[in-house]
Amino acid sequence: MNQFTQQDTTITFSQIGDSALTDTNISAQTLKENNHLTDESAPSDSLFSSFQTISFEDISQPSIFTSHYLEVKDQQSFERNFFSHDWITIHLLICLSLFAWVQIYYIKRLKQIVKAFTGVRYLNQLSRDGNIFKERIAIPLLIIYLVSFSLLIYLFFTFILESTYQNLYGLKLFSGIMFFILLAWFIKNLVLNFVGNVFKNYLIVTDYILTNFVFNMITGLVLLPFIIVSVYMPSQEMIYTGAILWVLVFIYRLIRELITGLSYTKFSLFYRILYLCTFEIIPLLVLTKLVMNYLT
Repeated sequence: MNQFTQQDTTITFSQIGDSALTDTNISAQTLKENNHLTDESAPSDSLFSSFQTISFEDISQPSIFTSHYLEVKDQQSFERNFFSHDWITIHLLICLSLFAWVQIYYIKRLKQIVKAFTGVRYLNQLSRDGNIFKERIAIPLLIIYLVSFSLLIYLFFTFILESTYQNLYGLKLFSGIMFFILLAWFIKNLVLNFVGNVFKNYLIVTDYILTNFVFNMITGLVLLPFIIVSVYMPSQEMIYTGAILWVLVFIYRLIRELITGLSYTKFSLFYRILYLCTFEIIPLLVLTKLVMNYLT
């Protein structure tokens, strides 16, 4: 009984194996007929079936994207000059911070300076209330003026004239302009004090220096918004507007200084005009001439 059972089992597995091999042969024959799906180069091994590898036809075509037909004539390499203007942002943030500090702690004194810009009477009141040069408000206002006026000249050179001086550009050019303005202002006040001591005109020299200081501080505050717009919304019109405002303030200052000198009877009109020409008009004309000679 056990023998017949084992024989039937053997026959059954044999039949199943024959059936599986038959199906395998049929599948292999079917794949072999499809020449594009069968790789006949595969080795005939009992562990490697021939229908396990599939070959693919090359259907690639030439690309429709071709190179341009412009021929390179000059292959010389040039250095790319990239100038960062982050330093302008830093200077403007410093100016805005100083202006906010002045408005918070010295708003009353700031209003007196603004009024002194409009009339001689307020200038005398500003002088009576204390020495503005020794007060803390003078330092931030001086910094704002130096940065604003220097940036105006820098933008005029770079965006309008598109010129540099002896490979000076960016922060180096700006620093050179600021140093020149500060040096000219220092030399001018030094000469004025020397002339006042020589000719015994202390009062008029003091009023003259105070008038220059007030006008410079107001000029810096007025130019600041125009500088910000000119930097972040590049516009030559804004730079021209700032330059025109500076010229108008300069002319107004000359008129104010001339009118202020009329109240001093010991200081004749001839000396007043000579005074203004020597310290205001002639230096500006010489500087303008030097710039024009450099550009031409």
